[in-house]
Amino acid sequence: MKPQSSVFFIAVLIFLVDLSVEYSEHSFGGRTHSNQDDHIAFLGEKMAKEFDKLSPQESRRRLRMLVPRIDINKDGFVEEAELEIWVRHKMQKWTVDEDVDAIFRDLDMNNNDKVTWKEYMTRTFGFTEEDMHIKWERSNLEKYVLFDKKKWRYSDQDKDAMLNRQEYEYFHHPKEHEIMLPYIAVEILDRYDKDQDGRLSLDEYLAYIDMPTFNTLYITDFNEKYDLDHDGFLNLKEMEEWRRPKNFNKALGEAQHLIEYADMNKDGKLTADEFVTSHEIFAGSYVTQFGQTYHDEF
Repeated sequence: MKPQSSVFFIAVLIFLVDLSVEYSEHSFGGRTHSNQDDHIAFLGEKMAKEFDKLSPQESRRRLRMLVPRIDINKDGFVEEAELEIWVRHKMQKWTVDEDVDAIFRDLDMNNNDKVTWKEYMTRTFGFTEEDMHIKWERSNLEKYVLFDKKKWRYSDQDKDAMLNRQEYEYFHHPKEHEIMLPYIAVEILDRYDKDQDGRLSLDEYLAYIDMPTFNTLYITDFNEKYDLDHDGFLNLKEMEEWRRPKNFNKALGEAQHLIEYADMNKDGKLTADEFVTSHEIFAGSYVTQFGQTYHDEF
């Protein structure tokens, strides 16, 4: 390498390192974010490592392919709630993809990427709902069928009477998805609302927890954290907040941060083009960017 080339190479290197430092850390809501933290929050650890090895061009291409998976209602935009669901899913440590994928493929008897209630009943219980009362022993399973049918209704977000892969994940792991909080609240109310007044009293709340030794602590939580209107009861909305896992708020904060950064026209939602334009915060790699620049220059 000629001396002039060496000097130029060092200058480019210093410039790119400065650029990496400048953009690799940024603030949102009083908290410092790094691009690597955002990559992991958006992609999950495994996928983030895969993207780190890609060229910028391939990273952008694959990022664009992810957008339809995040866009739950398929309107061409990713809204805050959709991005929050995606980020929260990526924050999960349990390996949901493997078991849900296998079960979903088994249930989808005609391989159309949808599971009907009839397919679910046939695979799970061995008979259809219409045939449930033909044999007396099947009647003993009716409460389980009704339990699953209610969960099915809440999971069926597009109301087509079938579950796609994402909806089946809601059905299979309802407690892990914010979109299923209304179902969780209704299920608790159905089981513990003994006086059938449509709300949970303090006694009914304590019966659900069933840890008398710590009642003093849980009573304080009931009064100060969950009974937001201070009427002595938990309504359905208050119950949803009570049962909301802590990492939902973290996922919401990350979703808000990503949208604020990438929302070029400030309409509160992201297009596929906006994802790609701001790919460095979603899936970019300064290592590969530097490598590409070095290749282009030399």
